[in-house]
Amino acid sequence: MRKIQVPIKKLIAVVIVFAMSVLAGCNVNMPIIICHSTGDVDAPYQEITINTIDELKTHQADLNDIYPVPEGGCPSALVENNNGNITICHATTDETNPYSTITVSVAGLNGHGTHAGDIIPAPEGGCPTSPLVIVEKMITICHASGIEATPYEEITVKLNGLDGHFAHVDDIIPAPLAGCPTIPLSILNGKISICHVTSSEKNPYNEISVNINGLNGHVNHLGDLIPAPAIGCPSTLLVAAEGKITICHATGSDKNPYSEIKISLNGLEGHGNHEGDIIPMNGSCPVTKQ
Repeated sequence: MRKIQVPIKKLIAVVIVFAMSVLAGCNVNMPIIICHSTGDVDAPYQEITINTIDELKTHQADLNDIYPVPEGGCPSALVENNNGNITICHATTDETNPYSTITVSVAGLNGHGTHAGDIIPAPEGGCPTSPLVIVEKMITICHASGIEATPYEEITVKLNGLDGHFAHVDDIIPAPLAGCPTIPLSILNGKISICHVTSSEKNPYNEISVNINGLNGHVNHLGDLIPAPAIGCPSTLLVAAEGKITICHATGSDKNPYSEIKISLNGLEGHGNHEGDIIPMNGSCPVTKQ
């Protein structure tokens, strides 16, 4: 007897449609609002209301449709699913591990469509390692601009889809409370080095490695330096006012060797790498070169 071979992709599609049929027939209460895939890159999903099971079945052939609409809204960027599954960040109640990375079915999202705080899909740089502050389904991130003079731009994006920024591995999700870094970051395996402020007067900072997304909770530490200066963490504590500190910038002039300037704590606007700068200013700037 001759064996009938079914192409694997077709078989997978049949299995998914069958599973969706079971979902539609048994677990869906009508009417239901779904995220219908439009094929438009700028507006990839449209919220539509489905009133009958038969109407829902017409959308089963489109494996990019998401239903029901997640609590965070339809994604603002196209979600590429893998055989009917997508990876999301599931919000937990653990502040030290606020998100777990899980894979769920696009059809029904395995119940996660009703979970406020879940991120759909998961950012490519990894789920945040600190809780997000969500305001009207939006969060604030640091977008990597690719411009050396202004390497990060603080912007507000939609939680689900992150307005396409979920695919940007250089972005910082969420933005630190003290502001976005003013110098480019050196990212190695999804991690950066920062100066974590301690309670020791003798050793006010520890240099540690943290995940780019969430910074292992250090996005909420106002005294931390993000990133760590190339010359190492300061040996004296930096006290910031509205995210800025005062330093003595070495000018190279014998007559006026230092100028008093205010710079952002995060990134130090590049002055952390300037040999001769006095960080922070201690009382006043010297009138002679130190």
